[in-house]
Amino acid sequence: MEVHKPKFVKGFIAEILVIVIGISLAVTAEHIVEIYQHHKEESGVIKRMVIELQRDSSDLVYNLKYHQKALDADSLLTKWSRKEIELPQDSIVIYASSSMVFTFFASSTAEIDALKGSGKLYLIQDHELLSSILKHYDRYDDFKLSTDLTMRISHRLGDMYSDNAGLDTHLSEIQNLEKLYAYNARELEKNLRGNKRFENLLQEKRVMDAFVIQQTKGALKRIKKIIEKLNNQH
Repeated sequence: MEVHKPKFVKGFIAEILVIVIGISLAVTAEHIVEIYQHHKEESGVIKRMVIELQRDSSDLVYNLKYHQKALDADSLLTKWSRKEIELPQDSIVIYASSSMVFTFFASSTAEIDALKGSGKLYLIQDHELLSSILKHYDRYDDFKLSTDLTMRISHRLGDMYSDNAGLDTHLSEIQNLEKLYAYNARELEKNLRGNKRFENLLQEKRVMDAFVIQQTKGALKRIKKIIEKLNNQH
């Protein structure tokens, strides 16, 4: 004799299966949405961080250019003061102005600060990369220290130039730092050539400019590597 299951049992089992499948699909769909949103958020963070780092790179390249000019000016003026070389008067004026140059590194840290503040550093899933990024941003504090020191020496140089030579013009070419301060070349030669205090101050500035140049080149290399790794995260 064949026993048939009641129809309501079959219907109940079918309903259970529908509910289970529906819940599974909903959970899967929710998970897919979360993955998509997480990926979208991570992608946005990476893009913004790359843009900020590229901006920092441009600023560092700009600073490097002027610190190199200042370093060259420091060296040439030192040799000129020691009478190891002769310089045309126009060149003396240009180098005197360049020797006072110091630049500020205007670092961009909004994105990393936002990630720290919101507790979303986990969006950068490569832990080695995240460590490199954090260490890189920590090194930005070094630029403030070196800038402050260079600025003090630059002010001392500026005071020395002002005390020993008049300005023929003021801010003659604001976009051309080499001609920013047009000191009287004859007075500079008469009052500063052979001046030991002047030479020592130039050497202090030279050491700081060389340090900033090394510091800047190191930061540029780090940024290049970090950007390459961030782009590979897409």
